[in-house]
Amino acid sequence: MIGRRPLSIDEAQPWLSFIVIALACYRFSSDYSCYIFDSGGYAMARIKALNGPYPADVRADFDKRMGVGVPPLVLFSTLASSDRAWRKFKGGSLLDGALLTLRQRELVIDRVCARTGCEYEWGVHVMAFAQAAGLSKEEIAGTLEYPLGSGHWKEEEVALLTAVDALHDRATLSDEEFLALRKHFDDDQILEILMLAGFYRTVSYIANGLALPLEKNAASFSEYRKGGAAGH
Repeated sequence: MIGRRPLSIDEAQPWLSFIVIALACYRFSSDYSCYIFDSGGYAMARIKALNGPYPADVRADFDKRMGVGVPPLVLFSTLASSDRAWRKFKGGSLLDGALLTLRQRELVIDRVCARTGCEYEWGVHVMAFAQAAGLSKEEIAGTLEYPLGSGHWKEEEVALLTAVDALHDRATLSDEEFLALRKHFDDDQILEILMLAGFYRTVSYIANGLALPLEKNAASFSEYRKGGAAGH
């Protein structure tokens, strides 16, 4: 450079590292979120997951949720890297099926994840529960449609999905939206719906904020999406 001495290798190293990371982020931005890169140029998780062998209590938690010996979801192993985060997260589970049918529960979860653009958690639930919940391929695709399409849903399901949309858009329910729920669900069930929607919005924030990669064999938006996308 005219009028200035060339930079030494030591002086240039920080700039070279920055350029490599910036180029990597640009190169993969169409397919991946921008990850932190190690010195070898390999992408790393935003927060490192807990690796096995796991502490006995954590392994027991994973076995309870996944089945004995089944590797945990990356969401679980990442949260388990923090004792407090894992303890609070597992205490908030609403998957016991006490108040809503499996189909109702999964419609709420799928719609919340679709509206937040959380492909990770949406894909996990479609993979794990859609068949058992009796959701057809068209109905799964319908959870991604925005505005909500007609023709797939029973009256109670329209009320349920409309409530999820209202909570996503305005963080509240109008009197009309609440009364539509009231027509089909009792007080305990309505509280369950509100808590379920809120919990999975939190899960979506975690999965999206950490840019978690899709689980192996999980469903993807591209498999089902057509027309209007729900992530608004």
